[in-house]
Amino acid sequence: MVFKNVTPKPPLDKFVLSIVYYNGFEVPHSKDKFLPDGTTNLVVNLLEPPRYIYDNDTLNELQECKDAWFSGMHTNYLTISSDNESEMLVITFKAGSCYPFIKQSVDSFNNKVVHAQKVFGDEIMQLRLKLIEASEPEDKIALAEQWLNVQLDEVSFQGEIIQQLVAEIGENADQLNLKELAERSGYSQKQFIHLFKKYVGLTPKQFHRIVRFNEILALMHEQKKVDWAKVATGCGYYDQAHFIKDFQAFSGINPKKYIEDQGEWPHYVPLR
Repeated sequence: MVFKNVTPKPPLDKFVLSIVYYNGFEVPHSKDKFLPDGTTNLVVNLLEPPRYIYDNDTLNELQECKDAWFSGMHTNYLTISSDNESEMLVITFKAGSCYPFIKQSVDSFNNKVVHAQKVFGDEIMQLRLKLIEASEPEDKIALAEQWLNVQLDEVSFQGEIIQQLVAEIGENADQLNLKELAERSGYSQKQFIHLFKKYVGLTPKQFHRIVRFNEILALMHEQKKVDWAKVATGCGYYDQAHFIKDFQAFSGINPKKYIEDQGEWPHYVPLR
């Protein structure tokens, strides 16, 4: 198996969390739950066989994903086909940072996975062909960086403000007052929510919940024995019941079940 995880060079590092290339990945299961992580993703499939999205309840096939696709902000988990015998390049955008690349309101892609050509035009298919032709993983990642630099538009003043506020939510999720944050933004409450949805995709409240959920995932993934009450209060929840309700809303399972079923990465839960 080949696996490369790269943080791009400036100025892309301000917008892109990672560029990942992998080949020859194999797991003993056919489906995974992908849990909301507060990012948007561009996935380029470098082989012909498509991947699939399934109904979370029935596991019936819902959507075929071919060539390249863009995944917006999600407030619910996705059931997806595992990446067995695949070759992929995945570009993960930081929250509030994909707008300069997609050049349209991020909330129009909420809870959606669409063919990347609808977002980036023919350029993404041209990139895919170049990635297939490149022989070395490092060359593929370099091509992705070059393409991203071409796609990158100048960041607006509003976009910069939202990026700063997103960072603040990430750093202080357990102590944050969203009303005060809106006031400090310099915009009215209504304007603040509109801008947040435009650049992040979600409302501030929705995004804040996902940030807290991800803090919990990180804690749970690091240890097998968990003090649930301590985790709940440490991540800003009023009580354990509130924490469990949010966890089930995002993952479809309770925290103890997550501990039992979790895989190698926090946001992927194998369906065995």
